[in-house]
Amino acid sequence: MNRRLLDTAGIGQRGVNIVEEIILSAGHLLEAGNASLDKGIDGYIRLRKRVKSKKVINNKQVSVEDQVETGNIIGIQVKTVTSIPTKKSSSYYIIQKDKTKFGVNFSTAEKLQKNRQIWNNFIGPVILLFVDLETKKVWWADLNNKDIYTENEYSITISKFDEFNNGAFRKIVKLGRETFVKKKLKTIATTNGHFFPLALTNFKKSAKEAYANLSGSGEFFFETHNPVLGQVHYTRSGWKHITRLNRRKMRIFNSILLLGVSRSICETVDRFSSVKKGLLRESNQFIKKVDFLTLRANVDYNFRESSIVQVVLRRVKTFDKLDGTNKIPDKVFFHSVYEPYRKE
Repeated sequence: MNRRLLDTAGIGQRGVNIVEEIILSAGHLLEAGNASLDKGIDGYIRLRKRVKSKKVINNKQVSVEDQVETGNIIGIQVKTVTSIPTKKSSSYYIIQKDKTKFGVNFSTAEKLQKNRQIWNNFIGPVILLFVDLETKKVWWADLNNKDIYTENEYSITISKFDEFNNGAFRKIVKLGRETFVKKKLKTIATTNGHFFPLALTNFKKSAKEAYANLSGSGEFFFETHNPVLGQVHYTRSGWKHITRLNRRKMRIFNSILLLGVSRSICETVDRFSSVKKGLLRESNQFIKKVDFLTLRANVDYNFRESSIVQVVLRRVKTFDKLDGTNKIPDKVFFHSVYEPYRKE
């Protein structure tokens, strides 16, 4: 007669121990919760990244590497079994027709729904970790992915290819990246006035008219000023860049739709990042140095979910080679606007 081990607390802790070993091996840290409470979150991963620097050791400068926390966290829910059944489903493990997947049983639809509310309200993304104590293998699933929830409403599907190991963190660290970024950005609440009227019957003409109101030739033009960078010029080069022939049509349409929002971002956001350096241009008297800057904001819409919008600016710094006292102001030009986390 086979005996079933009912030491759920001990089994659960052994599962958490295996999970922690993998997390530490990948260079991150586990902050374990109180497993006996079982409130939908068993703990969270404190993500870290590798940083290279130089230190003086024994009067010599040497290159060193260290792990520093990014400030981002991933919640975890751990389910553990002593072994994977080969013929019949166990209390947690559900055998499926598709042999590349298996199901995880949460007993009732009510319990799973309650857990989903907890996962959705967590400060970051949450993943499910399924541990097999016999083989010490672990699989994972993104609990914010709606596709893993089954029609029976009490179970979740996990792919057998999604093993939780060092390599899995290449995907895991990307989860919720937009959520983490949003916390550091200014929020712009849009109204209908942020969007130029675009005619579907003659879209190209109305789009050019919208851009003209930014560039200076339109009827409703007024200058765009950034609190740090000064005036932002919307010129023909910006229009050519967002409407270039090798760009996908949906991205062109989206950039044109966001033109009014780009002006609000330029006028509001006072922090920017340098992303790309251009070539130096030199004449007999002047040197022109070109670089590219980005401004980001979290934009709330009144017709769809909020998103992060990024504006790219081209800055030209001019230096007088013949007269060092001649301080020439920088010129800043609009280059592009798009949603970096939008999938099209």
